Amino acid sequence: MFNTPRANMQSGGFSDPLASGYDVDPWSGTQSPARGGTPAPNMPRMPSMPSLNSSSLNTSTSTVTNGSGGSGLSQTPNLDALIDDPPEGYITLFRQLESGGAVSQATLHRMVASARLPTPVAEKIISLTDDQSLGRADLYRALALVALAQSDPSSELTLAAVDAALPLPAPRLSVTSDSPAPARPTLPQSPSSTFSPWDTTQHFPPARATYDANGAQNGGNPDAEAERGYWLRLEKVSVELCAQKEGWFLQKYRVSSDKRPDTLSRRYSDFVWLHSTLLHRYPFRLLPALPPKRMNPDSAFLETRRKGLQRFINALVNHPVVRDDGALNVFMTEPNFEAWRKRVKVSTEEESASKRLNPAQEMAIPADLEDKLDGLRTRLPGLVSAYQKMVTLAERELTRRTQGVTEATRFAVVLATVSEDMPAACYRCVPGGKCCDVCQGTGRGLATVGYTWSRLAEQRERELSNLSDGIEALKRQRDLYMAFRDLFHRHERLSRDGVDSLQKRVVSRQSKIEGLRAATKPGWEDEVGKLTNGIEQDNSAITALLARRVFVRACMWHELGVVFHSRQAAQATLGWRAWVGAESNAVRSEGRVWDRLGEDLEDMPLE
Repeated sequence: MFNTPRANMQSGGFSDPLASGYDVDPWSGTQSPARGGTPAPNMPRMPSMPSLNSSSLNTSTSTVTNGSGGSGLSQTPNLDALIDDPPEGYITLFRQLESGGAVSQATLHRMVASARLPTPVAEKIISLTDDQSLGRADLYRALALVALAQSDPSSELTLAAVDAALPLPAPRLSVTSDSPAPARPTLPQSPSSTFSPWDTTQHFPPARATYDANGAQNGGNPDAEAERGYWLRLEKVSVELCAQKEGWFLQKYRVSSDKRPDTLSRRYSDFVWLHSTLLHRYPFRLLPALPPKRMNPDSAFLETRRKGLQRFINALVNHPVVRDDGALNVFMTEPNFEAWRKRVKVSTEEESASKRLNPAQEMAIPADLEDKLDGLRTRLPGLVSAYQKMVTLAERELTRRTQGVTEATRFAVVLATVSEDMPAACYRCVPGGKCCDVCQGTGRGLATVGYTWSRLAEQRERELSNLSDGIEALKRQRDLYMAFRDLFHRHERLSRDGVDSLQKRVVSRQSKIEGLRAATKPGWEDEVGKLTNGIEQDNSAITALLARRVFVRACMWHELGVVFHSRQAAQATLGWRAWVGAESNAVRSEGRVWDRLGEDLEDMPLE
């Protein structure tokens, strides 16, 4: 298993670029201890679920995990009795759904979907088993869990809870062994707007925001309006592996952009430097994580890291604020970057020290910003987990398809052998002489089938890139959620300031001044002057810190309302559009190959 998602923070409060959150457990709902850091703030732990596989449940004693993450042995005598002597409805349903003595995962999915349970509950029941199929006892336990969820939605979904609640009413299901696919959902339409969220050909003119007499925004968000249609203006950066390494083991990358003239050479340490610099400059912006480093990496790891670096740099050059950073632009333009780094000392001063908000920008920050952020913070763990599961499943599918290409090639080779040996084995065929028409025709037909399989192998190999691109789209969306998860963690650590302590010190100094003036001891004027200077310095620091508070709030609102909101929607839509279109074209191409083969086999002899 992988490790669970967590934020890896250094003592200074910045993400460790070498432990960047890529280690995510796609199936675990609980968090493991973080390396050298604390868990992300306000990230609730999700209860683990018992396994439904036969190795753990076909006994009278089951290990059940409680809602807090602990586990213990729980006897389930009532549930065991139900499994040994199930209701007639359970038996009938198993006979109806089983194939070869087991119920497939797809059938289980249809069965649970027909129970009309809340989506998180249905997902828990479906994900209780890693097996491809369920036996009789496993299905009965699943049915009992469905019945428990339907009868008491607030109950804890564990086998111990099922055992305590028995006897339960029969689960309400409407599933058959050949149930139709669920109804296709309709896309939402807005009757009050002509804007189509799926239209990538439109260019949107920026709407101008207006403000009332008090400076409050009446409508529109200039920054958000400026980002509309941002995907039409994306800079696309390519990161490729250099064929030759530097020295014995240092891998270099070729970095090129469709909007910059030069192709540059960069090392992984250059990406680490850029990441660290931007974290110090923009701690309250959405910054992607770096892929990890490994000693003696293999080719598969290097390719995964290359794609991670490509996603990383593309996210930076297309961020509406970070893209204008000087360090990033030098990274993307300086031919001899290592020499430049040694020659130039780069400032890591925080963004808030040099930027100021105007009154309109301050008034644009919503009063309920914390509530809006809390809504996202609560959902983030589930979103990160869901996308990591999809990435894992898609990568498994890529592995299967890659294996399928190999098997198709082998199939073609074996068919070629049969097409040659079959005519030669005919008793009517004379070695070196004429062969019967039936065997000759059949051999030619088998050769055609073998050739078609080889064509299919080649075509499927080319189509593997479609699935790889789809996986990258899922990872981009996962990286976006991870970036906001890390942003919450940085905000929790770095937004704290000393305003309260400074205010207390000002009050204390003012009290001392009043006491000195009342006592009028010799030299009291000098002491009062020192205290007055200290108060002025403290008030100046308080003013700067309060301005930083407002700037941090403005950054969080910009990242939530402009960057995250636009990317979350557009990346999901465009990614699935491209994936579905590529898969659809692939299916049609393969269908044409099979149709052509069917036509060719019409002349294949029977006798």
